[in-house]
Amino acid sequence: MRNAHIITENGKKMAVLPLAEYKRMLAIIETKEDAQDIQDTKSVLARVKARKELLVPGEVVHAIIGGAHPVRAWRIHRGMTAAALAEKAGIARPYLTQIEGRKRRGSIDILRAIAKALRTDVDSLLEG
Repeated sequence: MRNAHIITENGKKMAVLPLAEYKRMLAIIETKEDAQDIQDTKSVLARVKARKELLVPGEVVHAIIGGAHPVRAWRIHRGMTAAALAEKAGIARPYLTQIEGRKRRGSIDILRAIAKALRTDVDSLLEG
């Protein structure tokens, strides 16, 4: 920044520099930010692979924020009918409907079975 000129405008000091110098500095900053983004992504993927973190698809998140029960949000995301999920989890369809409708909470064993059928973890099916 040998070519920078310092000016004062509205009581604030600013540096004015040639466009080429500005572009060079911007490239350095972007390269460092890209490297940090890549490192952050690798870190998240490693935690997911080690089963220390779960990625929740945006479709599921938006459905839950919109008021859907997490079981229903995951079921729809997986493209399953209530009958298919109930069968795969080994429970009665009305029981699943009651869980999705918040009329019943479901035991931990039932939630484990549902989570396994949905290929997710129990924590992602809990509310609150």
